[in-house]
Amino acid sequence: MLCRAEDHPFPEFTEKEIQRLLHFYGLFKPENYQRAEMLVKEWKEHQLYSRLEKEFKRLKKMWRGPDVPVYLYPFQETGGLFGKRGRGGAAFKEALYIFYGAPSEKDDWKAVLAHEYNHVCRLHQGSYSLNKVTLLDSLIIEGLGEYAVLQLYGEEYTAPWTQRYSDRHLKQIWKKKYLPSIYLRGQEKHMDYLYGSQRQGLPKWAGYQLGYRMVESYHRSHPEETMLSLLQKSAAEIYHGSLFTDK
Repeated sequence: MLCRAEDHPFPEFTEKEIQRLLHFYGLFKPENYQRAEMLVKEWKEHQLYSRLEKEFKRLKKMWRGPDVPVYLYPFQETGGLFGKRGRGGAAFKEALYIFYGAPSEKDDWKAVLAHEYNHVCRLHQGSYSLNKVTLLDSLIIEGLGEYAVLQLYGEEYTAPWTQRYSDRHLKQIWKKKYLPSIYLRGQEKHMDYLYGSQRQGLPKWAGYQLGYRMVESYHRSHPEETMLSLLQKSAAEIYHGSLFTDK
């Protein structure tokens, strides 16, 4: 029932397509409904829904972002894209999704909310079409999302992949594997570049970290920029002002 087409802002998707999409990003499996019910009960006890709404309003005001629906669902602990991290998310121009586990003392759901809502704001700023977005656009979108987490909550809230490879290694990967394909269009074609692919020789999470370091190094050279102004920069401008451009 969670994936009924009428309950989601994707009129072109069937119920099964929505279910596959959400399972990919971390939605709990039907056989784990008892655990899901337990998690929802814990969320209510911790007033998670009201706190999430308050933080969402704060981010929306800060980034002058759009008002989109926010879906909060129990996270599937085993398998899936995010493994056992206990949280995950997905963002679209029309909505954002948070997949979450047991509440933590440090409120790590904020990191998912900020990362994904930053994506929504970026998609609206640039009027991006997922069919036409370039690989460079996708890298910068992910980089901005996690850089927002760093700015808002600090390094302890950022994902492990932000520290996965050295800059030297990233530069080698960039020149050999990514630079020749930066104008590759269509988000579906970017998945291997973002998440990694043994078959293509793309290291795990390399695309995410590349985007993050591009944004981070650009901002170090342009400290006067705010997240609001960064959201309005083109991907090319951020890339050319980063450590990955030969100067």
